[in-house]
Amino acid sequence: MSSEEFSSPEVLDAQALAERLTRPIVFVDLETTGGNATHDRITEIGVVEVSRAGVEHWSVLVDPQESIPPFIQQLTGITNDMVSGQPSFESLAEALAERLEGKLFVAHNARFDYGFLKNEFKRAGIQFKADVLCTVRLSRHLFPSVQRHGLDALIARFGLEPAGRHRALADADLLWQFWQRIHGLYSVELIDAAVKSLIKRASTPPQLPEGALDEIPATPGVYLFYGENDLLLYIGKSVNLKQRVASHFSGDHRVAKDLRLSQEIRRIEYRPTAGEIGALLLESQLIKQFAPPHNRRLRRQAGLCAWRLAPDSDTPELVYAHQVDFGQAAALFGPFVSKARAEAGLRELADAHQLCHGLLGLEKADGRRACFAYQIKRCKGACVGEESREAHSERLRAALAPHAMRAWPYAGPIAVVEQAPRTRDERQWHVIDNWSYLGSARDQAGVADVLAAAPPVVAFDRDVHDILARHLGAGKARVVELGHGREFRLAPPPAAVPRAPRAARQSRTRTAARRLAPSGDDVVPAPQLSFAFDTADC
Repeated sequence: MSSEEFSSPEVLDAQALAERLTRPIVFVDLETTGGNATHDRITEIGVVEVSRAGVEHWSVLVDPQESIPPFIQQLTGITNDMVSGQPSFESLAEALAERLEGKLFVAHNARFDYGFLKNEFKRAGIQFKADVLCTVRLSRHLFPSVQRHGLDALIARFGLEPAGRHRALADADLLWQFWQRIHGLYSVELIDAAVKSLIKRASTPPQLPEGALDEIPATPGVYLFYGENDLLLYIGKSVNLKQRVASHFSGDHRVAKDLRLSQEIRRIEYRPTAGEIGALLLESQLIKQFAPPHNRRLRRQAGLCAWRLAPDSDTPELVYAHQVDFGQAAALFGPFVSKARAEAGLRELADAHQLCHGLLGLEKADGRRACFAYQIKRCKGACVGEESREAHSERLRAALAPHAMRAWPYAGPIAVVEQAPRTRDERQWHVIDNWSYLGSARDQAGVADVLAAAPPVVAFDRDVHDILARHLGAGKARVVELGHGREFRLAPPPAAVPRAPRAARQSRTRTAARRLAPSGDDVVPAPQLSFAFDTADC
């Protein structure tokens, strides 16, 4: 059907159309103080209720009990003075729940309106649930060749008659008009079938194409959400991709991030992995590479730092990952994501062990004046000679010891071999060097390609360090040392483990790639792995 045919559909008698309904419908629109269903509040409710008894229009202004932002006032025309003294949602909740109960809930971009009402009802102590139909999705379903399905587009396409815009009852009435127009174009049976189909998928964002979630496998992997102009919005991981992706769109916006994602998402991409380790490594790599705006907890490496304590020093020195190779250096303690976190960690450690803040460099010390910690009895007096420097130094090193960072314990890169939990023939080789993830491959030949493409020098990556510490000890994978072509048990490294000099490290991954001769021989399983690295912040 062409766009020209939309302009003059048959206009059905409203009462006759209402009498055809098999169940009552409520067309709902809300005005709010903002777009966050978990924090913002409702300022106006508009409902057009359609049943065999006829059509009823109902609206009410609501006191949000907070100020309406100026740009929202300008958009809707609803001011703070207008809602002042109006009923609160809590006072309306019981009657509104009775009005909506058992009826088909229809709204434009329904996740927004339904999510706000669910949260408001929850605050009022009422559990609200309804069958939800989104008119954006209905329009997409009935007119798949059309690009735009916003309310302004429907007004223009179907000749709807707005009594106003961005007011709740006026917008709800536009949805009722749209309902009448589509019944002038299609049979009741066709529309009913579309409605039943869309209600089953009501949790899927309206901008996604039909069946967008159906093809996602229930396997481990990484998923990527894209928005307008193919902007990457968010990267996540799971041991069950289908379940995790669906969970973003089935929480009725109890999580504000999921509400924003559901409004912005246009496309989903997924990348299966053999198991959880591969998903974690790939997620960490992609987040650092693309920095999606919704990955708020992105761990940036720019400020990564650690304390270094020289053998002849009583004062730790703060060093950064861009200055010192954390994978190779000795006598490092941490790491920390920022200078502020490092100083806070050292201060907490000093207080717990009654160490001198002056000697640690946490405050200025001139060798004559007591530090502030001594004055409040949190320092044993090394700053004023009541404790010897030797004794203080010994206690400092004992306090730091549990937070010592382990240098990379191998002469070259390794591969963490992860077997898929359900498919014995599927595995991945995750290539790691100097606590940095280089990539994954399906076989030994692919490992050689990963190594050949690796940069000459790889930098320490805290996320990879932590992932290996958490997961290898559980025996979920085995390790192959690529530089020597043998498999071994991963354990806290003995002091005798050789490490290549820094200059030699610049080409060792390529050397390993040459040594790794592709073969059809399988890897003999090693005993369960053990891993005892302490990666907690001080």
